Amino acid sequence: MIVYGIDDIPLTAIPLNITEVTKQPEEAAARLLLLLSIAFSASNAAETDKIADWLKTEELWLAASEVEKTFFREHETSEDKRATLSFQFEGAYMLAWALGKVKIYPDPSSECDAELVADFFSFIPPLFSETDSLFEDAQFKKVVAIHDEYLFYSMTQLYFKHIREVDKENTSNIHEAAAYRRFLVLEWLMSDVDWDEEE
Repeated sequence: MIVYGIDDIPLTAIPLNITEVTKQPEEAAARLLLLLSIAFSASNAAETDKIADWLKTEELWLAASEVEKTFFREHETSEDKRATLSFQFEGAYMLAWALGKVKIYPDPSSECDAELVADFFSFIPPLFSETDSLFEDAQFKKVVAIHDEYLFYSMTQLYFKHIREVDKENTSNIHEAAAYRRFLVLEWLMSDVDWDEEE
């Protein structure tokens, strides 16, 4: 944490030592593709209907949350909201990492750059293609590795919450928006919550 400039986190309890991932690899693979679809749609509004149709063809629509289904149906998301949703790629990349599908770990101080995006699409089926290969051998990394990242990103969220509450300057070099999206998917993996509860 100190390496990234985080040295002021008020802890009221010792973080739990979670020893298992609560979701199945197939659930994580489906969520990965949903987040990728939303990130792409947020930047390419004209493709939203086409992407929704593809999600249904690939039987991923059933895994979408109600909030996500509304996003695809209504097409009336503001530009600011679309800009925020484009960061869903950070969650998709973190899930790809947790599933051992990408080789490069994302730097907490930045959003995914061109190298990481290229790495991602070397192993993840692109939109509008068949997705069977992602599900056939889906399996998680060792739980301890995923748990370590969950603890790290949980601490970043406590830090950002704390500095907002006490009106302090951000002294870290953590990329707040990217960290938040990575935290959400890790919390979803490591706790008994539905995705709707995370949104």
